[in-house]
Amino acid sequence: MFRAFVTGFTGSAGTAIVTEKDALLWTDGRYYLQATEQMDSNWTLMKEGIPSTPTQGCWLAKNLPSGSRVGVDPNIYTYHMWMPLQSQLEAASGHKLVPITKNLIDALWTERPPRPTNAVRPLGAEFTGRSVADKLAAVRAQMKDKNARFLILTALDEIAWLLNLRGSDIAYNPVFFSYVVIHQDSFTVFLDAKQASNELRQHLTKESGGKFEIQPYEEIFNYIRHHTLNLEGFAWSSENASFALTSLIPAKHLLAEITPIPLMKAVKNSTEAKGMRNAHLKDGAALCCYFAWLEKNVESGTITEISGADKLEEFRAQQADFVGPSFPTISSVGPHGAIIHYQPQPETDVPITTSTVYLCDSGGQYRDGTT
Repeated sequence: MFRAFVTGFTGSAGTAIVTEKDALLWTDGRYYLQATEQMDSNWTLMKEGIPSTPTQGCWLAKNLPSGSRVGVDPNIYTYHMWMPLQSQLEAASGHKLVPITKNLIDALWTERPPRPTNAVRPLGAEFTGRSVADKLAAVRAQMKDKNARFLILTALDEIAWLLNLRGSDIAYNPVFFSYVVIHQDSFTVFLDAKQASNELRQHLTKESGGKFEIQPYEEIFNYIRHHTLNLEGFAWSSENASFALTSLIPAKHLLAEITPIPLMKAVKNSTEAKGMRNAHLKDGAALCCYFAWLEKNVESGTITEISGADKLEEFRAQQADFVGPSFPTISSVGPHGAIIHYQPQPETDVPITTSTVYLCDSGGQYRDGTT
């Protein structure tokens, strides 16, 4: 959101660097055209993937005066990204990465929307096939093997899977803003008080079979500070956690590597596998209905990229346990089909005809699976 506000570029991947003289955006080949169209003349596009384009670290090392301080918001920069960049800058030119306490964009973005706090709902055993208690037992066994006194989960998909909960805080994703810290005899969930409903508490009580507590979302930092005092063993956190969080843990006690959850959830149980198949069957039926309808009605000349996408969602909504699209439907006619991640807007919307290529790339979220 910060990058989109300051650059105008709304693609899903990119890094902006602003100095006294320059404003640059690095992004990959998927977004060269989009970035060129969305950014104004103040910005220089740095095309990642082209040999002549320097990395961010190389550009900073070459173009800043020796011993410069480079401010970075540690809340949106991961440990995995921070550490090698810090080493590169210090070795090459004596630059220093500085974790800023207030993102400068906040001072400009006076109308920034608040963080969503939508309802969080339990996902039943008929969809998950495995209880929270069973998942926690498997996680704790791996924690014991690594002498990890506690495990910090920051990836929202890992938390949703572990707790058998689903949300909608991020568009097209069934997740909710939260953290989870797991100890051998308890676990703590950090989320907004408005989301800590009685339904959620009852679900965790029933599913976990153990001790847990719910704390405010913002308390995660104080919690980590407190629990790393006189720590013996390790605090385990993914290297993709924010540097703001991992920097609170003394280096000798930090275990920064993939958590147990991604590999656990990659191996589907029979219920999950059945759900994935069912989701694809339902989604396939919706697509067949849409293309049959389109074939019948396209010659009317009244169907456009947007109305076509809306009709496709109508067909999906007729299927059981439909939640919503899994990403914005890429409904594109002619040259628009060459724009990666194209999303039709009122000002770009054109009719679907029989004389031009029509590309439709889409997916659906269902309670039992995603396409």
